[in-house]
Amino acid sequence: MKNKALIASILMLPILISIASACTCINLENTEQRLENAQYVFLGEVIDIDLSSIYADQEMQEATVRIMQYWKPTAFPEAVSLKLYATKDTGANCGYNFEENKEYLIYAYMDQETGKLTTNSCMGNLELSMTQSEIEELNKLTNSTTVPNRAEPIQENIFTKFFDWLKSLFS
Repeated sequence: MKNKALIASILMLPILISIASACTCINLENTEQRLENAQYVFLGEVIDIDLSSIYADQEMQEATVRIMQYWKPTAFPEAVSLKLYATKDTGANCGYNFEENKEYLIYAYMDQETGKLTTNSCMGNLELSMTQSEIEELNKLTNSTTVPNRAEPIQENIFTKFFDWLKSLFS
């Protein structure tokens, strides 16, 4: 009898470990809940990703995102690129894996500890190809009629070139 209990315990161990190490999210079932939960909601193109190790088994992504459209906050700066942070997803840590040159609908928040704009798989991020109904719902919820801005980035003028050059001198 003891052997059967021991064998059953050994066989159940991998199942229990996988359940314990899996990412668990509060289920945000609809667009309204995701919008309410996030501090920032925007559509953007990931134009660059830098990876760094924060722990021995986790990598942090610093994604530079070009904003194409936004819903929250209402005073979001236009035509801007920002840094967005996410732990690389391993299946157990609720991270999110961005890819360069892809467009995403992103739900994010300002991390209190780091002061960095952050997201994860629990927030409800989607690749652009899966967002049509979500974008329509966001437009209804925020009384927005805008469509994603696919225009090229604003051309640099002499002043931006000068300030970029000046900034590079001191960095």
